[in-house]
Amino acid sequence: MSHPLYLTKSDLKTARNCSTKLYYKKLGYPTVDRVDGYTRILADGNFIVSKIAHLLYPEGIYISAHLHSDESIAKAAQETIDYLKQENVVLFEPVLYSAHKLARADILVKQGDRLEIIEIRSKGFDSNAHEDLIKYRNLSLFRNKRTGKVGGEWRHIIEDVAYQVGILQEMLRASLPELQENIDTYLLVPDKAKTTQIDSLASYFQIQRLATHRNSFSKFNGIKVDFTGDLQEIHNDQFLTKVNITTEVSELIAPTIASAQKYINYLIDKSPEIFAPISKSCKDCEYRASDRDPRDGFKECWGDLAEEKFHILDLYQMGRIGGNETPLVNEMIQQQKVSMFDVPLEELNDYTYSYRQLVQIEYTKKNKEWISEHLPPIMKQIEYPIHFIDFETSRMAIPYRAGMRTYEQVAFQWSCHTIAAPDQAPVQTEWLDLDNIFPNFQFAESLMECLGDRGTILTWATHENSVLRDIYYQMQTYDYHNPELQTWLANTAKLGNKGQSHLVDMNALTLKHYFHPSMKGRTSLKCVLPAVWKTNAYLHEIPYFQEYYRQVDGEILNPYDALPQLQIGDRIQVVNEGAGAMLAYQDLMYGELRDLSLDNPELQSLRSQWKELLYQYCRLDTMAMVIIWTHWQNLCRQAK
Repeated sequence: MSHPLYLTKSDLKTARNCSTKLYYKKLGYPTVDRVDGYTRILADGNFIVSKIAHLLYPEGIYISAHLHSDESIAKAAQETIDYLKQENVVLFEPVLYSAHKLARADILVKQGDRLEIIEIRSKGFDSNAHEDLIKYRNLSLFRNKRTGKVGGEWRHIIEDVAYQVGILQEMLRASLPELQENIDTYLLVPDKAKTTQIDSLASYFQIQRLATHRNSFSKFNGIKVDFTGDLQEIHNDQFLTKVNITTEVSELIAPTIASAQKYINYLIDKSPEIFAPISKSCKDCEYRASDRDPRDGFKECWGDLAEEKFHILDLYQMGRIGGNETPLVNEMIQQQKVSMFDVPLEELNDYTYSYRQLVQIEYTKKNKEWISEHLPPIMKQIEYPIHFIDFETSRMAIPYRAGMRTYEQVAFQWSCHTIAAPDQAPVQTEWLDLDNIFPNFQFAESLMECLGDRGTILTWATHENSVLRDIYYQMQTYDYHNPELQTWLANTAKLGNKGQSHLVDMNALTLKHYFHPSMKGRTSLKCVLPAVWKTNAYLHEIPYFQEYYRQVDGEILNPYDALPQLQIGDRIQVVNEGAGAMLAYQDLMYGELRDLSLDNPELQSLRSQWKELLYQYCRLDTMAMVIIWTHWQNLCRQAK
C-alpha cells in the first residue's frame, strides 16, 4: 500500500460502493473518469457556494495543508487542535485525524464550549418540503418515509459529516478532554424554495487555476476564487439555507466509524476480505487501463471472464433478469457463465425488457442489423420539412438573476439540421448565447423562428421536450410576455401528465425498432452513431457527411472522436460530449475565460476558439441524427 495509510471521506464512500475499488484507489490504479480539480469544481458549481459560505464568516482562518506524509498529517491535525484552544475561532477546512481516519471539515466554529461543523454542499435543498415533513409527518427530507431512519439521497452526505464528527470526538478526547464532545452539525445548501436578490450573482465570482499541492483534499485544491461584489449583499441574501442535522448525524456516528475501522483493518492487514465478489455492479467499474497506465482493475477482478466477446454485462437491462433481489446474472457469474448466449431464453419473460433482450441475442448471433416491421410505415408518416434538433443546457447552483431560484433550467445553445424535402441536403442553423444574461426566452424565440409550425421535429431522448416545457412555465413565473411563443411552446411540447409531445424521439424509435450488434445493450446517440457509421461505407460517400470521415491506422473513427481539436492556451481542447459542452459554457460564464475586458484581444481569441468547439459539437449531434435517419431510410427501402 502507498504511505501514509489513511481513510478519507471519499475513500469510505468508494469502499461502500465496492471494497475492491478502495484497494485499487490506494494503489493509484487508473480510472476512466479522472478529471482535474478545476473541472470538477466547475462542474458542480460548488466553488461559488463554498466561497459564499466563507464570505459569511469573514473571521475564518484557512488551514493550509499538504498531507503527503504521516508527519505532515499530524502537524496539520495539531494545528487544528491548537486553534481550538482559543475561546472563539472559525476554521476553514481544518484537518481532522485520528487512528488512520482523515477528513477536512468545511467550516468548524468554536464559541466557548460550543462546537459546530458546517458542511457546504451545492446540492439543491427544498426547505418548504423539509418543514412540511417535520410539521405533518414528524419526518424530514433526511429520513426514509416508510422506516423513519436516516436514508435517501442525503444519507451519504450525512455519513460524511458523521465521519468528521467521529474523528473530531476522538481528537478532543486525546488532546482537549475538557471540551464537551457534543458537536452541533449543519448543512449549508442552496435552497430551491428561495430566490436570490442579487442580479447576475455568478458574475461576481471568478475561478482561476493554481499550481498547488495535490494531496490537500481541499475543495479549493488547484483553484482560486475571487469575489468582486458587495459583501453586505451576500450577508443579506437568503438563497442559501443552514439546516441543522445534529440528530441525524448522531445516529450515524457509531456505524460510520465502525465501518471505517473495518476497511482500515483490511488495508493494514492486507486482508483478502477487501476483495468483493464480482457481480452485475462491475459493469460500471471505472478502474480501467489508460494510455499511460496498463493496470486494469476490472480485468484483474474478472480474469479470463473479462475476455468474453459477447459479455453478459453488455446485455440490455441484464440486471433485471430474475428480479432485482436475486438477479440471474449474479448466479451465472458465480457459475463462470458470462456469455449473453448462456442466458436461458425462458428467463426472458419480462414484458418491458425481454423483447429487446431477445432481439439483441438473436441478431448478435447473426451479426446482423435489425429493423422491426413497424419502422417503414413510421418513417412514411414523418412529414417534411424534418427538423433534427439538439439542445445544450446547464443547471447551475447560482441563480442567473435577482428573483430566480437555484438550479433552474438554463438553455444556452441549440442546433438544427433541416431536410426540406426528400433527397434534399440538410441545412444547418444554430444559436449560442454567451452574454451572461438569462438566455432561455431568446433561445426559444430563435428556435421558434427556425422551426415554425410545419413539418416534424426529431430529437434523441426527451431532454428537448423537458427544456421547452420548463421555458413555458418560466414565461409565466417571470411574466415574460410573448403570446406567440407561449402558444408555440404549448403546441410543441408535452407540458404535463396529459397531452402529447409533438417531438419525435429517435431514441424511443431505436429501442423499439432498430438494433445493431455494435451497439450492444445501449441506445444513446454516442453508441448508435459509430455502429451505423463504421459498418456502412456508402454513408462516407454522401457529400454532406464526408467531413466526419477519418481513418487512423486503418480504423474508421467514431465521428465524435474525429472532431477537430484546438490548441487553446497551453492545452489541447476538444468538446465531444454533453458534459464537456456544459463545462465549456460554465468556463466562459465564470471561469478563466470570462470576458472581463473587451480590450483583451488574447482573451477574446480564446473565447472565440471555445465557441467554435461548442458549435462543432452541437452541429455533430444533429448531423448524427441525420446520418442515422438516412441509414434507416435505406434499410426501409431494402425491406420492401
